[in-house]
Amino acid sequence: MDKDRIRRIKRALRDASLDALILRLPENIVMSFGVWPMNGFSYGVFTADAGPVAIVVPSCEDQEMVGGWAGEVRLFTWPRLGMDDPLQAIRVELHDIAQRHKLTRARIGYEGSFECVAPSHNAGEVMVPCERSVAYLQSILPSAKWRDATDLLHAQRATKTECEIAKLRVAHRVAGFGLKKFHDLVRPGIQEAELAGVVYTHCLTGGVRLRQVQHVNVYPQISSGPNAYRAWRPIVTTGKRRLRSGEIALLEMAVCVDGFWADVTRVKVAGNPKAIQKDAFHAVKTAQRAALRSIRSGVEAQQPHKVATKVLVDAGFEKDIVHLTGHGVGFRYHEPEPFLMPGNTLKLKKGHVCSVEPGLYNRSWGGIRLEDNIVVTADGVEILTKVPKVL
Repeated sequence: MDKDRIRRIKRALRDASLDALILRLPENIVMSFGVWPMNGFSYGVFTADAGPVAIVVPSCEDQEMVGGWAGEVRLFTWPRLGMDDPLQAIRVELHDIAQRHKLTRARIGYEGSFECVAPSHNAGEVMVPCERSVAYLQSILPSAKWRDATDLLHAQRATKTECEIAKLRVAHRVAGFGLKKFHDLVRPGIQEAELAGVVYTHCLTGGVRLRQVQHVNVYPQISSGPNAYRAWRPIVTTGKRRLRSGEIALLEMAVCVDGFWADVTRVKVAGNPKAIQKDAFHAVKTAQRAALRSIRSGVEAQQPHKVATKVLVDAGFEKDIVHLTGHGVGFRYHEPEPFLMPGNTLKLKKGHVCSVEPGLYNRSWGGIRLEDNIVVTADGVEILTKVPKVL
């Protein structure tokens, strides 16, 4: 049980004059209840007095609830032939929990404004709370005072606890299996899809062998040759293209292990790199190293970006800089705090987890980005990504 996280949420609820949270998004249930819902059709009740009092989950997910922190786990039948109406079953359970914990007239926070959400383990079909979902909750407890707690939840997620950082170390260890295989496999003639498939397999098979891991999702994306020039985009499509000698392969990869995310990038040249590619790689690697050295608790979030950008500009690559230097990560692939970007005067804090990913993109020689995830400490950083960077 993550006692620190429970204390933090209870304190945040009291500070916000809220009596409880009722949560459904898997990413928030991971943080608040210590379990990762498989379908996103679970409800967690967390009170300011008692913490994670109960979770209501589909009966098909009973095994996944082992080890969680909820005071009680209530199951409803779904999805099976002959089942009762699951929404009615959930209604009965939530109303009973509310009565037991004196929440029928309480001030309750809900997830009202999440525009970007992490997928559950069943990533092919994301179940997202919407206006109808909120109306459903309000109909169960019509005398309660409902408030959107999105900002409170994002503030909680921004700084991770020691238990959560330990989980993130495991996610990055799993990502490392794929990164190492990527470096071994890049060669002239290999297909983007083939490369991505092998990376996926090594993350999955290596991850499930680890004692502390239950579930692994892997999202490898390969850009090569002229496609690597466009690899700064948030839409990377891995295809049938085969690498040619001297071309760059860029791997952008997200790995989710039991609800905790790693976001990493590496590059490798098929065959011998050109001089300009070596220069760009050296500049990006130097920029990332300088950005990492600039990070510690109390530093403004714009500072690592300034430092990295200066290195790249001084190396003559000003026209090839496209994106910011980092973003939050942990309970989702991309989290809103902290962004390492121009003008962001937010002070970095111990427990912030973010990417550090300077990059350069040029139509003539491709794209180079090096992305590691780090934890901000009192006097520096802990680098979660352990795989070396080679061209």
